[in-house]
Amino acid sequence: MDPGIIISGLGTGAFYGLIALAYFLFTRATTAVNFAIGAFVMFAGMLSAHLVTVEGIPVSIAVLAAVLAGIVLVWVAEAGVLRPIMARATDEFGAVMAIVALMFVIEQLAGILFTRRPIVSKPFVDGIIVVGDSFVEYHTLLMLFVAVVVFAAVDLWLRKGRYGRMLRAVGDNESAARILGLPVRRIKGVAMAVTGIVCAIAGVMVISYTPVNFHSNIGFAILGFVAFVIGGTGNAWAPLVGGLLLGVIESVSAYMLGGGARDYVLLALVLLIFTVRPQGLFHIEVRA
Repeated sequence: MDPGIIISGLGTGAFYGLIALAYFLFTRATTAVNFAIGAFVMFAGMLSAHLVTVEGIPVSIAVLAAVLAGIVLVWVAEAGVLRPIMARATDEFGAVMAIVALMFVIEQLAGILFTRRPIVSKPFVDGIIVVGDSFVEYHTLLMLFVAVVVFAAVDLWLRKGRYGRMLRAVGDNESAARILGLPVRRIKGVAMAVTGIVCAIAGVMVISYTPVNFHSNIGFAILGFVAFVIGGTGNAWAPLVGGLLLGVIESVSAYMLGGGARDYVLLALVLLIFTVRPQGLFHIEVRA
C-alpha cells in the first residue's frame, strides 16, 4: 500500500476527528447529539473564506470572526433551542427536530450571506513532500498537527482545568452536580464556547485547501458523527482515534475500490460498529 494514501487518509481523518470532538463536548455537556455541528463547521469556514477572499480582511481577523461565529452558533443551539425545549418536556424527539431545523436555517443563511457556489480560502501552507511513489501535501500534515494540538489542549482542560473537571462531573450526573452546588449553567456555557472554538478551527482548516459550499454541512455532520460513534466517549482522545480510522478506511477503500464504493464501505462500517460495539472503541466504565 502506498504510504501517501495512508497519510492522506490520516489528514482527512484528523478533520473528521475535530468534528467528532465537537460532538463529544456537546454531548458531554447536554447528553444530546447535536447534528447541527456540521452546519457550525461549514458556516465558520465559509465566513472566514468570504472575509479573506471577498472582503480582503487579514486571515488572523477572519479566523477570529469564525471563532466568534462558532461560539455564538453553539450557544444558540444549547441556550436558545435545546434548553427551553428540554425544560418543557422529557421527550428528546422534539429537541432533535428543533436542532435539525436549526441546521437547515444555518445552511440557507450561509447560502444567502456568502454564496451558493463552492468557495475556498487562501491556503495556510503550500507544497508537497514526496513519499515513495506518491506525495503528501503540506496541508495534510498541518491538519494533523493542528488536530493533535487541539485534542491535547482539550484533554488537558478536561483533566486539569476548573471548568473542565466540573464538566466531567456534570456529564456523569447532572442532578448530583446540582445537589453539590456546581454552577451547571455556567459550566455548560464554557463547554459551548470550547465546542464553538473546535467547530471554527475545523471549518477554517478544511476550507483552506478544499472547496466548501452551504450543503457541505450534511456531509460534515454525518462523517463527524460516524467518527464519534467509532471512537466512543471514553476520553477526549477517542474522537481523534475514530476520525483517523475513518479517514484511513475511506482513503484506502477509494483507492482500492474506486470513489463510488466509499459510501457503501462507510455504511457497512457503521452497521458493523453498531452491531459489534455500539459504545465505540472507548467508553466510560460505570461502576454499579
